[in-house]
Amino acid sequence: MSRFYKPGRLATAVKFGLLAATATAAWSGATFAATAATSQQSSVQSFDIAAGSLTEVLSRFASAAGVAISFDARHTDGFKSPGLKGAFGVSEGFARVLGGSGLQAQPQANGTYVLRPAPGAGSALELGATNINAQALGATTENSGSYTTGAVTIGKGEHSLKETPQSVTVITRKMLDDQNLNTIDQVMEKTPGITVYDSTMGGKYFYSRGFRMSGQYQYDGVPLDMGNLYVQADSFSSDMAYYDRVEVLRGAAGMMKGSGGTAGGVNFVRKRGQATAQTDVTLSGGSWDNYRGQVDTGGPLNDSGTIRGRAVVAEQSRHYYVDDANRKDQVYYGALDVDLNPDTTLGLGVAYEDVDANPCWGGMPRYRDGSDLRLGRSTCLDPSWNTWRSKRTTVFADLKHQLNDDWALKVASVYTKNTQDIKYAFASGAVTPGIDTTGVLGSLYDYDQVDYGLDAYVDGKFAAFGQQHELVLGFNASRSNKNDFYSVAFLPQRQNVFNPDKHIPEPDDSYFIENSSRGGPVDSVTKQQGIYSTLRLKLADPLTFVVGSRVSWYSSDTDYDFINSGTSEHVSTKETGQVTPFAGLLLDLDENLTAYTSYSEIFTPQGNYRSEDGSALRPLVGQSYELGIKGAWFNGRLNSSFNLFRTIQKDQAQTDYNSSCPSSDGYCYVNSGKVRAQGFEAEISGEVIERLQLLAGYTYTQTKTLDDLDTSLNGAAFNSYVPRHLLRLWGDYQLDGALERFTVGAGVNAQSDNFRVSPLSGEKISQSGYAVWNGRIGYRIDDTWSVALNGNNLFDKRYYATIGTETFGNYYGDPRNFMVSVKASF
Repeated sequence: MSRFYKPGRLATAVKFGLLAATATAAWSGATFAATAATSQQSSVQSFDIAAGSLTEVLSRFASAAGVAISFDARHTDGFKSPGLKGAFGVSEGFARVLGGSGLQAQPQANGTYVLRPAPGAGSALELGATNINAQALGATTENSGSYTTGAVTIGKGEHSLKETPQSVTVITRKMLDDQNLNTIDQVMEKTPGITVYDSTMGGKYFYSRGFRMSGQYQYDGVPLDMGNLYVQADSFSSDMAYYDRVEVLRGAAGMMKGSGGTAGGVNFVRKRGQATAQTDVTLSGGSWDNYRGQVDTGGPLNDSGTIRGRAVVAEQSRHYYVDDANRKDQVYYGALDVDLNPDTTLGLGVAYEDVDANPCWGGMPRYRDGSDLRLGRSTCLDPSWNTWRSKRTTVFADLKHQLNDDWALKVASVYTKNTQDIKYAFASGAVTPGIDTTGVLGSLYDYDQVDYGLDAYVDGKFAAFGQQHELVLGFNASRSNKNDFYSVAFLPQRQNVFNPDKHIPEPDDSYFIENSSRGGPVDSVTKQQGIYSTLRLKLADPLTFVVGSRVSWYSSDTDYDFINSGTSEHVSTKETGQVTPFAGLLLDLDENLTAYTSYSEIFTPQGNYRSEDGSALRPLVGQSYELGIKGAWFNGRLNSSFNLFRTIQKDQAQTDYNSSCPSSDGYCYVNSGKVRAQGFEAEISGEVIERLQLLAGYTYTQTKTLDDLDTSLNGAAFNSYVPRHLLRLWGDYQLDGALERFTVGAGVNAQSDNFRVSPLSGEKISQSGYAVWNGRIGYRIDDTWSVALNGNNLFDKRYYATIGTETFGNYYGDPRNFMVSVKASF
């Protein structure tokens, strides 16, 4: 573990006003120059730091002194420090804190410090000093040992959570490692404010503030269409092994990509080449034959350190608590970062992921009246020949150039190709008491998707009217090519839900084509481009106005060939110059607390739907309002937030069943739907007390249908599946004294009841509220080796993680399970 601390509805006219303000600021940014801050490291300050472990005392002194120091905490563990009380300069303060440790704080040319062995120290210290890691509690989270971050990058540039006038949660590398979060599904299940919903054909959907996330994904800040109409729902196959962190924004994220849903967005930030040599080897084994091995190594590749590399290899083989289901994952990742000169860095990376699985999909049906079958949690109603094969290759490239002390340019691009071959069947149909059998629905998929993304922006500071301001100007574009052949057909056999037959014969591929109820080739191309700008105006010392807008161009062309009817259809939609504004205001109440308010928009194209007069429908529009307060303490090592939110989504395409149009379903559509989601969120992340890291979030969400073609729905809950109350909590505590080698972690995922209304009986199919408790015990054997035991669902709570219908889609939550992990770091 290493530490590195630093000091600490708008009218159309308003939209154009925002654009004009941004353009004016761009001119101002080119006119005014910025001033640089000077270091005050020689000044004398008063300190009152209690005695304790050297790691903590050193960190607290650096924070109080307002300086940055880089060190590997493995070389300070086991040492005690007398603390520091009195008035001292920085150099003398470091000397007193480090007294007797054999270490010294060596000043660097850039004003920071690096921990080195003092002259005359033993050879062991000289060897240890080669493993100093210079990563900060900034945007990068690995080796920080923290559940929070010093900066987020999801909104371009780097800003602290307190300076970001929207709700953002960061799942750091420590959180990923402590809880064995190896897939995006597992990450989102632990993220405050996020509800996860199982898809019957594999994968999971993610909901935030009552709405589904759809296609709002970034890789190193580059937006792609991953998850948008994706065959594996929103949770595409992606391993967390080569990511540093996951940044999750809740609320409309139109500044990210333009088009998308009102739920929010996710930014995956990958690991980079390392400045110092380090290798981590992790081996894990647990319940249901769940085994994983991972090697992560990196370091400088030349003497000057201007070329840095990184390689990650991971493999996991596992069964599940359900009968006969298994999966094997392979992950390979390599990265290079090359300093072309002191101001320019080129980054390259490539990742390959392979998933080979025999899944159990479809979930459980119910009785015809919606009541529970009470089947065992290990029950799988699928045949044993279900197969899922997914391969994914991703290539990353970016260039960062420091134009001068105040302005920087970043250009980043991502290419990814995913192929999926899927063949499966599951029990489908409501169960009639005394009959006990259902139909068997089968599907065949041959799916290919290629995505390209590019993002380029300039970010800088300028001085005007006695204050310093910031401007971001950028452009991004994405293209998605999807080629999908699929067919859905009922098999001639039936499945007994109480005595399932795993040996239902596997039909030939031609059976699905000859007996298809729906399906056929689907080819689509989606293109997006946009220019965006954000201006942060410092109106006064405590007051910052953030204003921005994005102008988007969107086009999509899709060709359908329906194999069951022999017909075809071409659907296209296009949006030109769609403006999505953003505005926020931040007021610093004191050095720790900031009040804020913000407004954001997003749009979803619906031009593929036609009204009765033949015209294309307007885009769905989402508007998010937020009012809250954020806090940051201990030089950003602890962050908190509380906000009230309201989201309005309107002009949704709805089917007009009293009309007739030449479409796939024969009906016309109208812009009619309007819904509202509102509530509040509270979150805290980081070091709440000495040695305790915590991530906790509570969310209250209320959804309501305001306007619907079916007027009987007006006033009812828009999304009854999203629970009113949602709690995500996890803490990790390092013991002190004789037990300081131990860490203890515990947490809970809790929610209130949720339900779905039966499409057959009209009755509620519900899951009462529940809490699932998890825990962890870790032990550091020595400076190299550590071991940990994780337990999930410790009280073996039986519940449905996803509520479906009478026909299928009811999924049990995982029973109690354990995982032992052994890690070596050297």
